[in-house]
Amino acid sequence: MGNTYSPVRKQNQYSTSPSLRHDEDEGWDTNADADLVSLLEENARLRALVIRLSDLVLKSVVDQK
Repeated sequence: MGNTYSPVRKQNQYSTSPSLRHDEDEGWDTNADADLVSLLEENARLRALVIRLSDLVLKSVVDQK
């Protein structure tokens, strides 16, 4: 039995695989900037809510005394 694949075919297969991998990776971070901005905005909103809640709790504790 001989080789199923010719050396030329193997060489072509390996020479195109890096570009194929590059094409598959292309676009994975397309929305990363928008997602990051959205995450930072949500983080700021949650921090503001925590501060507000903390103020309400502190006022409630002071009013009880």
